[in-house]
Amino acid sequence: MVDVIVGVSTGLIASLFYRYDGEHTCLPAVFLGTLYWFFYGTAFVLGILEIISGELQTGVVRFLAVAVKTFILSLGTSFGMQIVLDSPKEVWFDTVGNCGTIDLSVQWWRIPLYLACSASALAQYRFPHVDYWRGLSVQLVGYEVQYQVFLFLRTRHSQDLQDTAAANLLGAIGAVVFAAIMSYFVESITYYYHARVLQRHKGKFSPFGEFCYKMSEIYIRITNCLGFGKKNDVVYLRMAAKLKEQREEMENPAHSRTEIMLTLEEEIVFIEAIVQAEDLNIWALLMPTLYQLVPGSLIARLWFNTIFLPPLDSECKVIDGTDYNFVKPVQSASHAVFESLLVTAVSLALGTLIGFGVVEYGTYILTKLFCCKNENQQITSDPNASADSIGTINLRKSSRNFFSHTINENNPSSDLYTIDENDPASDSERNTEDTNVNEEAGFDDDNITETNNDLLQPLL
Repeated sequence: MVDVIVGVSTGLIASLFYRYDGEHTCLPAVFLGTLYWFFYGTAFVLGILEIISGELQTGVVRFLAVAVKTFILSLGTSFGMQIVLDSPKEVWFDTVGNCGTIDLSVQWWRIPLYLACSASALAQYRFPHVDYWRGLSVQLVGYEVQYQVFLFLRTRHSQDLQDTAAANLLGAIGAVVFAAIMSYFVESITYYYHARVLQRHKGKFSPFGEFCYKMSEIYIRITNCLGFGKKNDVVYLRMAAKLKEQREEMENPAHSRTEIMLTLEEEIVFIEAIVQAEDLNIWALLMPTLYQLVPGSLIARLWFNTIFLPPLDSECKVIDGTDYNFVKPVQSASHAVFESLLVTAVSLALGTLIGFGVVEYGTYILTKLFCCKNENQQITSDPNASADSIGTINLRKSSRNFFSHTINENNPSSDLYTIDENDPASDSERNTEDTNVNEEAGFDDDNITETNNDLLQPLL
């Protein structure tokens, strides 16, 4: 019902502007630009991505859901046009002359306008304000690669859609690769800050590490002064000194302190700091980017050409030696839009897959070539290493940048055996296994009694 109301109101308001503003309004541009924020364009590309990856059930369901929702919005817009205009179909085709009158390639405000639209997309995704610069950077790279490649190829492929396919393919690849590279450098720099404030590192870092820590601290204070940073980050900076003091007292055998005590408010800030220390998932950067690149307007244009059937174009030739004419139908505009829709969606999906492949295999090759270890990525080959060691954590974090990454706990194929809940022997085995796991991790059930100790485990 909401989609119908949105579509009807959009068609009604735009038609009123067209009727009482000298009929100079480009209705398709107004409709597509307004309904764009209600389309499931990203879901459409993800549906194609899932179909290509073999997830046919979820991919087809997502694909159909996007098509139905877009059709409802488009149909509601046509209802709004009927309320105001006498002949909506004629008006729809008459307004074509009002569209496409601006050459964006020569306009200085092309990139600022795109960044403003991209910021709106980030706001729709509830993107953290302090990370807007990261999201906008990935969106700008994807857009510029797509736009420049299209301008370069459009004169060579004026009669086909290869320019569209190449532009979207390279745009998606560029966005994925740039997002992965930027995430690597940002995470490498912020590691020193989180290691210091969460007491994960004793002593001083290298000069480079100390510089990165100072820059991160300055960035947090500046963003808070400007009003778009997180206030709790500054609170935790002040609280870090208290945590360091209490930890030193616990490690001192001559001191009576046996646990780190925090108030309820301090516990909330501490938990938020732990969550904030986790790396930003690469999909958090790519989803808004795909949202800007996906063919949401093409889906709506396809349905509008279904509602307002375009006239049949034809070529009329006289048959030699007769008085008869031969009429040859020309490919309809509706068919061309559908082809462009599929080419754009599939090329974006393939570009995303190829981009993840480039990141994964590029990381593997660079690791094999240089095989460098730094103080924030100590990779260990010990099979008995703790699951919470720094090397294991960094490996787990870096693997999330790969499209093929899966979590074993959520993967049924990783189950080695099935436990029968009604079998007493299974209960005994499970209890024995839990005890062994706790012993290997260094946990003692008799000592884990305080909530603060559970929360402050990273400090111990």
